[in-house]
Amino acid sequence: MTSIGFYFNVADKPLLVNQLVQKALRQHRQVTLFTADEATANVLSDQVWQFEPTAFNANVLANHALAQATPVLLEWQAQRVQQDDLLINLQPMQLTMFSRFKHLFELVGLDELDKAEARKRFAFYRDRGYDIKSVDMLKKSI
Repeated sequence: MTSIGFYFNVADKPLLVNQLVQKALRQHRQVTLFTADEATANVLSDQVWQFEPTAFNANVLANHALAQATPVLLEWQAQRVQQDDLLINLQPMQLTMFSRFKHLFELVGLDELDKAEARKRFAFYRDRGYDIKSVDMLKKSI
């Protein structure tokens, strides 16, 4: 069963995404960053590449020719997801394909609309018996 982690009160989502990606890469894991659209994926891809000058955070859009050989994929279409290790959901909708992943991370910002949508997703997972780990980012860092 997919393990689920909610990070609440995230003031800087790109920063947390990069921290989670770096941690995953150190553990030789694969990551799918699921965004709302291709434009968002392109912006996030640049942020992951440039996160630290000395880090090499290889990533590509999922429609890239090297997607099969790259540990971090940015995707916005559920039917094209190519791996099943770590999924970071960066859009407000409930993902239908989340259960194929070993781990799902939901990032919830500070604004009320983001929190309201996250509460729906949280209830969805809870009502189906998933064990959910919650981290309040105002109280803790990863």
